Amino acid sequence: MKFRILGGGWYGCHLARALLNRGHEVQLHEIKDHLFAGASGGNPARLHLGFHYPRSRLTRAMCQDTHREFMAAYGDLTRTIPVNIYAVAADESKVDWGNYRQVLRNEVDFVELERPKEVGLVNVEGAMLTGERHIVIRAARAFFERELAGHVFFNVDHREYTPIPPGFDWTIDCTFCARDAERIHRYEVCVTGLLTCIDRTVRGTAVTIMDGPFPSIYPWDQESDLWSITSALHTPVHRAVTWEEAERVRRSLDVSFVAAKVEEMREQMRHFWPASWDSFRATGELVRIRAMQLSAADARLVDVVRVGERTLRIRAGKIDAVMHAERLVLEAVCGR
Repeated sequence: MKFRILGGGWYGCHLARALLNRGHEVQLHEIKDHLFAGASGGNPARLHLGFHYPRSRLTRAMCQDTHREFMAAYGDLTRTIPVNIYAVAADESKVDWGNYRQVLRNEVDFVELERPKEVGLVNVEGAMLTGERHIVIRAARAFFERELAGHVFFNVDHREYTPIPPGFDWTIDCTFCARDAERIHRYEVCVTGLLTCIDRTVRGTAVTIMDGPFPSIYPWDQESDLWSITSALHTPVHRAVTWEEAERVRRSLDVSFVAAKVEEMREQMRHFWPASWDSFRATGELVRIRAMQLSAADARLVDVVRVGERTLRIRAGKIDAVMHAERLVLEAVCGR
């Protein structure tokens, strides 16, 4: 069969590679001039094991179920995090430390920190060390450029396409729901700050404050001394009903406004990890759009929807859920 895949992020690239390896013909069409130009290249590339989703058992189970399979395929693109801390805020958290620890106890390994202040944390109820890994975006982009050479077409405006052009059997839409809003609650314009670590004593440290309107400093590319900073409060800067509205807002954002949002994230993190203020310097900002499903438990599940006779639309979940998305796609198009 011949597949047209729209969108060159994690889901589009993985599905293109998987289908090529099964002997299918594939063309991947990307609207920008490089891979990972959208959300896949603008969000912290965590390989979740469940620590980030204490309120969604389904999301934790999905991450844990696909982790080993993902590592077998893409482990060389990942890096360990020497000191990876998850902490529960003392105030305004949606989960208390006891429940957070209890939820995770029988699912994943962690080491509880008896005295969070000894690692520089304040205003937290408890903290733990985890073995979570992250993906180096630069390495992932280079990998798929090699793997998909000759099958990727750049600067193609997929929004003007007919559902199934002549010669193709299936279209798989991996544009993070840019073409339709089926089962989508909202589109969020999101800011991610990039930081340079200037203090060797904290290099290799990641801190995530759970669970509520809190910040996170996380590795982006340790070899380049780059970290990301995000915040559940400050990262979403606009909530839109349609992708077109979100894209208009994204294009119109003032540079100084975006930089100010990153400074608000840094100030928020200083409340929990004072050393971060002097240890990291803001060096850039990324603005991307993500599609959000409606979920009281804040679930992040991959969603494969048939939006035409031979068109599938994928709402991306966590990165390692690309493996589950592959199974759903094969079931839809091949009956297995």
